[in-house]
Amino acid sequence: MWPILFHIGGYPIHSYGVMLAVAVLVGLTVMEREAARRGLDPDHIFNLALILVVGGVVSSRLAYVIIEWHNYAPDPLSVFRIWDGGLSYYGALIAELPVVVLYSRLKAMRFGEVADIVALGLAVGYPFARIGCFLNGCCYGKPTDVPWAMVFTADGIARHPTQLYSVFIGALIFLTLWLMRGRKRFPGQLALLYLVLYGVYRFGIDFLRVSPPAGVYLTLGQAVSLLVAGGALVILLIRLGKLRDRS
Repeated sequence: MWPILFHIGGYPIHSYGVMLAVAVLVGLTVMEREAARRGLDPDHIFNLALILVVGGVVSSRLAYVIIEWHNYAPDPLSVFRIWDGGLSYYGALIAELPVVVLYSRLKAMRFGEVADIVALGLAVGYPFARIGCFLNGCCYGKPTDVPWAMVFTADGIARHPTQLYSVFIGALIFLTLWLMRGRKRFPGQLALLYLVLYGVYRFGIDFLRVSPPAGVYLTLGQAVSLLVAGGALVILLIRLGKLRDRS
């Protein structure tokens, strides 16, 4: 893999951090343009995005460290080495939801509209973040003998390149949301659809990925995915059903 892209004055520039920065910039661009298209103040969305980026990094790192504390306990200072990888996407999603709700109210914006814009930003940035995982050699898959298997760790075992699977599926999820943005029937529909699609994808990819277990049959990611995707799907169907009844 390629965890360090280059050095500046002896200081290493990590590929994971660079790709996270790219993900943020691309997400910000899409969110601002979508806000302008919908008649919302792009500055409000930009400021929200900055809050979400900072809060998302902290909450996702905290969630990951709690889950994987056994790996950090021998060297607690390694908790701060974010450039080595180790962020929980669900940790950020769950922690940032109340932030979006509160910010929407403070700026007198409809929560559903803001949530749709945030969903587009998250979806477009996700594939770039997973490219960072691939370059860094983290979030790899289980051992396999498929022709495209790759070696990511020092054990020399060929594994599924689940990071690349995630890049492809993540791009498809964003494309789906992008095509649906002009056809949505109520504010918040894109956000709910994103949670459903991401939850289904994450549930499936964890069959191939090395992830913390939550029991005998499921990983922790799969258990959370069932709750997130299932809850979002129920709300989505209820909202669509109400609109159908009115027509």
